[in-house]
Amino acid sequence: MPTAPTRTRLDLQGLRAVAVLGVVASHLTGWPSGGFAGVDVFFVISGFLVTAILLRDLAASGTIDLRAFFARRIRRLLPSALLVLGTVVGLGFVVFHRARAEQTLGDALSALGLVSNWRFGLEGRDYFSSTDVSPLQHFWSLSIEEQFSLAWPLLLLAVVAFLPAAVRRGPAAHRAAGLTAAVL
Repeated sequence: MPTAPTRTRLDLQGLRAVAVLGVVASHLTGWPSGGFAGVDVFFVISGFLVTAILLRDLAASGTIDLRAFFARRIRRLLPSALLVLGTVVGLGFVVFHRARAEQTLGDALSALGLVSNWRFGLEGRDYFSSTDVSPLQHFWSLSIEEQFSLAWPLLLLAVVAFLPAAVRRGPAAHRAAGLTAAVL
């Protein structure tokens, strides 16, 4: 069951804007150092929003519809990601030497598989190094976010499996159950 549209949270959009400014400023000027504060803000906001979506589904239907949740994420993220990955790989084979282009292709495949962070870490790539930086280096954060978005709904669904049906549906179900009992 798809979730109902919700109003735009201007407070969260404002936090996102501050986070973007922090990351961009870090890349352009070196301050704030690292830029991780901005990425951390994105992770927290994403975790909050993902949890809110899942709990809204739970309250509305008594369960978490994983297929609908993942379908929404795929529709939102995959087209842009494929465009960026395809363009970077294509250009990589035009402007890089063959070994570097093939490394970029491997980076793109790891990004597509949502494991860029693991690939870069296992290869010992330093995000802050000015050498051997992948043109797809920023996909590490998307990989972490999507790993969370894969694991968290499954964990919540496992927890929900132990809750009674009336509790899963939240206060609306309790009111409806009380109303039904009063009518009978």
